[in-house]
Amino acid sequence: MKNLKLKLKGLALVAILTFSLSTAFASGNLRINNYLNTDYSIVSVFNTSTTNLKLKVYNEEGDLFYSETIEAETNMQKLFDLSHLADGNYALVLVGKNTRIEEQFVVKEQKLAVSTERTQIAECKNNNSSYAFKK
Repeated sequence: MKNLKLKLKGLALVAILTFSLSTAFASGNLRINNYLNTDYSIVSVFNTSTTNLKLKVYNEEGDLFYSETIEAETNMQKLFDLSHLADGNYALVLVGKNTRIEEQFVVKEQKLAVSTERTQIAECKNNNSSYAFKK
């Protein structure tokens, strides 16, 4: 009887861990970066789940500015014009069943404001035109 309870507890623990790992890896990845020196930004979405997700943009008051469905198992990049947004804090959110990924960003002077620790600069590493990224 004691052995059966121990096996059931172990089985329950494995089920919980499996579910939590599957939802962690079955979601996706979300990124926003500057597009050159313009008002535009590039949003990259990697939906690795088997279900559709919603890409949404909110301001800090919770007002919705944009919404789009991202098909299951889809990778996409989209150019966003931030010049119509007021300066302030915003959230780029990828949501679905059991999934919520949020990337905070700041608009300043009608452009994406990125801190220096997030900026990646491509530089020529040698004369063979191979590039390395540095932080």
